[in-house]
Amino acid sequence: MKRTSPRRLSSWSSALQPRWKGATALVLLLAAGAVRADVPDQFTNLKVLPKDIGKRELMDIMKNFSNALGVRCTHCHVEKTPGDHNTIDWASDALEPKKVTRGMMAMVGSINKELLRAAGERSADVRCMTCHRGLPDPATLDRVLLGVAKKDGTPAAVAKYKDLRKEYYGTGSYDFSPESLGQVAEALAKEGNVDAAMAMVDLNIEMNPQDAASHLKKAGIQQMKGDRAGALASVNKALELDPANEQAKWMAGQLKQ
Repeated sequence: MKRTSPRRLSSWSSALQPRWKGATALVLLLAAGAVRADVPDQFTNLKVLPKDIGKRELMDIMKNFSNALGVRCTHCHVEKTPGDHNTIDWASDALEPKKVTRGMMAMVGSINKELLRAAGERSADVRCMTCHRGLPDPATLDRVLLGVAKKDGTPAAVAKYKDLRKEYYGTGSYDFSPESLGQVAEALAKEGNVDAAMAMVDLNIEMNPQDAASHLKKAGIQQMKGDRAGALASVNKALELDPANEQAKWMAGQLKQ
């Protein structure tokens, strides 16, 4: 492949490295606490980064990959003897994530150098953390829960939400605001799975009891089930929480007719 120019490498470094010294220090601190691997001084099989890249610069880029995806070296690099980091074959392309990473590097470089510039966007650039948020799979919370609900059922989706909330709440990896569960409930309702939608909206109210919009979503699902009295009770709860809510006022008027 064509060798990456020094200018392109510079753009990569700025795209991948945290912008604040405190964030950089955190990355180094995390790396210091990880199991150390025997990293060579010379590198082979470099297909995107320059073949003469320095060890320190390459390691900084790898640390940012690790931090952004929440993984370690063996996510992309083959460990010949399981558990022994000193047996990692850095040049091997046997693992699929390493191949995917090369494509991601090319994509991010194109976005930052070409697409954002063409769009006139100068305030930010795209980095691995932009999408991954500390996760190997950057799927959003609603997509994860919908997948589990369709594959394993609603109770499994509820359990998955609680497990993810316990592990990731406050990290920014997933959006635990009421909107995420609301999107799941709406998607299930549109597919005709009303009972599953009700289970998700009830979970949303359990986690966010003061969110008026969640009570309105429950009212809508109760209407789909033919429970007019229950729907009116949910709307009244929404109005109790948000007396100025115009949608709740309209729904209350419709249900009272």
